[in-house]
Amino acid sequence: MSLEALRQVHVLPEDLANQIAAGEVVERPASVIKELVENALDAGARRIRVDIEQGGVVLLRVADDGSGMSRDDAALAVLRHATSKIAAMDDLTHLRSFGFRGEALPSIASVARFELRTRRRDDEEGTLVRIEGGAAAVVTPCGCAAGTAIEVRDLFFNVPARRKFLKATGTESARITEVVQAAALGEPGVTLILSRDGRVVGEWLRANSREERARSIFGGEELAACRGERGPLSVEAYLSRPERARPGAGSLSIFVNGRHVRDRTLARSIALAYGSVLEAGRFPLGVAFLDLPPDLVDVNVHPQKTEVRFADGRAISDALYKIVMGSVVSAFGLPDPGGYRGKKQKLFEDPAGPAASTWTWGGSSEAPRDPPPAAPRFDPATADVDRVMSELGPETSDLDVSTIALVSGVIPLAEADPWGLAAAPIAPAQTSPSVPSRAPAEYPTAAEIAAKTERQVVFGALRFVAQVRSTFLICEGSDGLYLLDQHAAAERVTFDRLKKGYDARAVATQALLFPVVVSASVNEVAIVEEAHEAIAATGLDARVAGPTALSIHAVPTLLGRASPERLLRDLLGEMSLAGERAFSGAVDRAIATMACHGSLRAGDPVAPEEARALLAALDEVDFAGHCPHGRPVVMRIGWSELEHRVGRR
Repeated sequence: MSLEALRQVHVLPEDLANQIAAGEVVERPASVIKELVENALDAGARRIRVDIEQGGVVLLRVADDGSGMSRDDAALAVLRHATSKIAAMDDLTHLRSFGFRGEALPSIASVARFELRTRRRDDEEGTLVRIEGGAAAVVTPCGCAAGTAIEVRDLFFNVPARRKFLKATGTESARITEVVQAAALGEPGVTLILSRDGRVVGEWLRANSREERARSIFGGEELAACRGERGPLSVEAYLSRPERARPGAGSLSIFVNGRHVRDRTLARSIALAYGSVLEAGRFPLGVAFLDLPPDLVDVNVHPQKTEVRFADGRAISDALYKIVMGSVVSAFGLPDPGGYRGKKQKLFEDPAGPAASTWTWGGSSEAPRDPPPAAPRFDPATADVDRVMSELGPETSDLDVSTIALVSGVIPLAEADPWGLAAAPIAPAQTSPSVPSRAPAEYPTAAEIAAKTERQVVFGALRFVAQVRSTFLICEGSDGLYLLDQHAAAERVTFDRLKKGYDARAVATQALLFPVVVSASVNEVAIVEEAHEAIAATGLDARVAGPTALSIHAVPTLLGRASPERLLRDLLGEMSLAGERAFSGAVDRAIATMACHGSLRAGDPVAPEEARALLAALDEVDFAGHCPHGRPVVMRIGWSELEHRVGRR
């Protein structure tokens, strides 16, 4: 085609338009299953069977006992933008069905060999619709059971570029299992059966309630029931204990009006409700159902219908946070985290307040924040010096009171200004005219001192003085005092040794006396199946023990103090978050997380011999002044600075 012809506006051929639409709707075999299962649910099915072969590439079949279609409807259903779900513009704001775009069936049929069999209960014969690679549909009568059965064979057979980007069979099968399980969570009154290569691998029998279905799917987990209403929003959630949390939100299912969605903001609100007991980036295991009027939710956002928009997303997030917080705090005995957005006006009235019809979405505003508390001042006359000196030990008895207060935390050190000069300026001394005042001493900036410390400090030459608050190590050097975060320092050493061992494929391992069996999702099992060698290179010997179980047979010797299950979950979490990237792209983060949980922790007592060994080890690593997660390891307070702070110069 000439360049001039390309510049002319023309209508795309129908088969090309269908393939473009298929690229948005049909991403992988799991996308096909999602669309077909949702169509079955919209048809009122009470029993749905899903069969797949070779990860869904060879065969995908979904059969249901729903209402079925007439011959005319079946012929229309495979045309673009043909749907029974909506008829007018206003229907988009009151959707109660899963499907409505009319794109799924023609998109699937354009990239596969497609067959649809359907019959209404009162019809004497059924209808068969065949389409191959987007060609014209062939409609004939057939015999079949009441309901609808759709077969999709040789997915992407006519789009080889798309087919080669599919993952291994285990990964694609795991994605399909996740889709079917999500459908089972959202529709407890429906029985779903999943068969893989002729063998039933999942069966979710009809349940009486969302809670019954959730507890059966997350069997063995202690789930807190979270229920509440705020204005038009109703929340029902079943969430795990904080220690069972996983990296990433993959194990937390969120439903909005029965629709399974991906929403990072809602997931984060649930995680924040646990307060400080849940580390950043980790999310509880479980499910949350949010129900609100359809006109307050826009589901016409993404072709795959996995994203939604709210009329007031901030109000939804705040209400969800408060409902979940009250329940998990009570169920698990957690400290109350309080409000995480500062003081503000209520967006929803409490249940005891006005009726739901009086709520408003807009007009929320931030209330004035309380002024920050004044930084504590050190007063030698009132400070508990005896307690501080007893914690520091007898080796610090020659330090004066102000210095002891500084290094022990009675005078806090500002995070952005380690030397405290900006936060506590020194007033010029009052001098008589006859006595010339000394010029103020000039000190390097914190960044300059930190850079000099990173380049020149020899940790093995430092003299260990004391451990403070079971968290910090105070050491004496020729140029000042050094404060080390014991966990950050140990984590840096462990990470460096693990990384070098991984690069050389020589990580020392420690076999477990008895294998540790842990429950796992089908996606995690698929990861272990496919990346077993890469995982073994980290020193963790994990094997598949069943469809939803893994066993741990050995752990890295360096991480002997950590829980084997926690190490495996950290590793799988990072690999899951890597998404389409190879494991090598996530290995540094995985090793850093494993090193974090397998190293000396804040609160652990440290003997002088251990402290000296840690200092010596820091000289052997590729030290950059920070732990693998970016926190500073050491801070130096020069003797000149100490003398200046206590008025000696």
